Amino acid sequence: MVKRQDLYEREMARYRETLRLDTEVAQDRYGMTLIHSLSPSEKVLALKEMGNDITNAADYYNLGFVHGEEENWDEAINYFRRAIELDPKLSDAIYNLAVCYERANLLPQAKSTWQNFHDTIEDNDLKREVKEHIKGLGL
Repeated sequence: MVKRQDLYEREMARYRETLRLDTEVAQDRYGMTLIHSLSPSEKVLALKEMGNDITNAADYYNLGFVHGEEENWDEAINYFRRAIELDPKLSDAIYNLAVCYERANLLPQAKSTWQNFHDTIEDNDLKREVKEHIKGLGL
């Protein structure tokens, strides 16, 4: 007997593959229903591929995260910066921007971004860790 979850997972796998091959076919075949079952990163990539405008900080953050995972630092930096422009208190975007600057060997930018992240967090232990990390950058 096939379980309902197995059917769902198989259909989601087919949907992801169709999206990868041709977003128009995916939209014709599935509409917009299954897009909401994708991870936030998958969803924003699919929406962007379909020609939808990306307008909110969370979507820019998710695009930055996708490019960061691919070690495409320049793109990740651009998306994280845009997310922060739209929501200056989005600490996850600030943190990830600092990491990307560091990985791209843009240490002065990394240092100032780590400082910005430090200023947005309230946890004293984390503040100490970030302060030590900033010192470790050697600038």
